[in-house]
Amino acid sequence: MIGCARWLLLALALTGCGTLAIEARPAMWRVSDADTEIWLLGTIHALPGNVHWETPAVSRAIAAADTLVTEIAPSSPDEAGAVFARYAAAQGLPPISERVDPARHRALSEAAEAAGVSIAALNGLRTWAVAVTLAAGQIRAAGASTDHGVEATLAETFAGRRRVALETQAEQLAIFNALPESAQRMMLERALADRDAFAVTMRAWEAGDVRALTASLEPGDREAPESHRTLVTERNARWAGWIARRMRAPGRVLVAVGAGHLVGRDSVVAMLGARGVKVERVQ
Repeated sequence: MIGCARWLLLALALTGCGTLAIEARPAMWRVSDADTEIWLLGTIHALPGNVHWETPAVSRAIAAADTLVTEIAPSSPDEAGAVFARYAAAQGLPPISERVDPARHRALSEAAEAAGVSIAALNGLRTWAVAVTLAAGQIRAAGASTDHGVEATLAETFAGRRRVALETQAEQLAIFNALPESAQRMMLERALADRDAFAVTMRAWEAGDVRALTASLEPGDREAPESHRTLVTERNARWAGWIARRMRAPGRVLVAVGAGHLVGRDSVVAMLGARGVKVERVQ
């Protein structure tokens, strides 16, 4: 949820998919002044249906907020799929087997089978898109779905209230397309290799354990600093700037973004603090 790309670990941090309810306490922060209050809630985009994360503190923020801010605006599966296909497919790519270390070929075949996609189909996708496609297969195999994700639930809860998106889906995918091939291959490598990291990240999110969540994401940050800068640091800076500007106007806002964007040395929370904005953890 997330790593050389924090989104990847967070998206795949899917454990506890049995029938017993899991009571999660995701980390949440607040910034406020005399007439403005903004909550920052770390999310997991896809969850099993048995994860309960609306604690009293989160429920109070939801009830009080007049605006919901998420990474991208909601869209239908068909719309999202069409945008993904436009950015993910490319002509003249090397076969995917040539873009993966031979030692990972078996893992690639197993991941493709789990995702229900053929190797031939993967051959026509950019390397980052292969990583995303295989991640989606692992999400389904874990019994999780974006239908149960935090953002989907909030979208229903905030029906009739104002919605704001920090990015469009096309803007997000354009960022991936701009990554050098070496960085894309590192993303795929981690998607195939770091199975245990997913469970660790999910448990940290459930517990609201910021230190553990940060630690689970650090290896990829070290291995692929260019990807981390593009996918995480630069986006966090833009989002922190948006929040700082929004503080100039009155109102109550809930900002719900991937949990990996709110932890670590270059998180949205840290960047707001560097701007002199007082950030208080409330859960």
